Amino acid sequence: MQKDLLSLILQAGSIAQNEILKHWKTALSVEWKADATPVTIADKKAEELVRNFAQKETPEFGFIGEEFGGEKPEAEYQWVLDPIDGTKSFIYGVPLFGTIIAILRKGSPIAGLIQLPALNSKVWATEGGGAFADDGRAAKVSDTLELKNSLVLSGTINTIESKGYGEWFASLRKNAKLYRGWGDCFGYYQVACGKAEIMIDPVVSLWDIAPYPLIFAEAGGVFSTLKGEKSLFSAKGEPLYPVHEGYTAIASNGRFNIPLPLT
Repeated sequence: MQKDLLSLILQAGSIAQNEILKHWKTALSVEWKADATPVTIADKKAEELVRNFAQKETPEFGFIGEEFGGEKPEAEYQWVLDPIDGTKSFIYGVPLFGTIIAILRKGSPIAGLIQLPALNSKVWATEGGGAFADDGRAAKVSDTLELKNSLVLSGTINTIESKGYGEWFASLRKNAKLYRGWGDCFGYYQVACGKAEIMIDPVVSLWDIAPYPLIFAEAGGVFSTLKGEKSLFSAKGEPLYPVHEGYTAIASNGRFNIPLPLT
C-alpha cells in the first residue's frame, strides 16, 4: 500500500507542477478571497486536476483542498492538498512556492510531498520508508547542535508579532547565526533537507502542514504546533483545530532545545 501511495502522490505532484508552470511568470488575474489571501487560475486549475486524478485512482478516498473544500469526510483515507503554498510568492515572481500533498489514514499522514515547481525540486516521505529529495537521495535534517550556529526561517514577522509571538521570536532569531524570511513550504523543505535548522509559522491551515509530521519524523527532525502538539489530529481522528488557519507550526532538526512560546 505504501509503495502504491507514494507512486500516486508523486504523480499528483507532477500533475500540479506541469499546470502551475504554464502560468508561472505570465500576466495573471489575481482574486482576493474573504480571508485576504490571493488565488489565481493556477491554484484553481492545479487543484482541479489533482482532485480528478485522486478521484480516478482512489475513488474511495476523501479529499480536503484549499480551494474547493472537502469530500467524503467519513473516509478512512484522505487526500489533503494545497495547490500553491505561497501564492503571494507565485504572483510576485518569487520561486519559493510549492504544492503540498498528504495522504492521511485516520488523521495520520502515511505519504507526503513538498513539490517546488519553479525550482524543479521536491521532498517526499512514506511512513517507515524514509524521506527523500530531488533525485532520490535521502533527506536528512542537519546535525547542528546549537541555536547560535543555526539558520532560522519564517514567513512574515508582522504576523508573528500580531499573534503575540514577537518577543519570543525576536529572542530566537537574534540568538541564531542567521535569520531569513524564506517562508511557506520552501522553509520546511530547507529544514527537512538539512539546509536550515528552524522554520516557524504563527498561522497555518491544515493543508499547509498536513504531511509535515511524517516528513520530519522520517528525516530525523521534529515537527509540532507552537504548543508542542506533534499530531494534527486527536486520537479519534478529528482535527485539533479549525482546518482553516487554526494551526501554528514549528519544524526543527531536533538537535537542541527550543523553548516554545507561552501564548
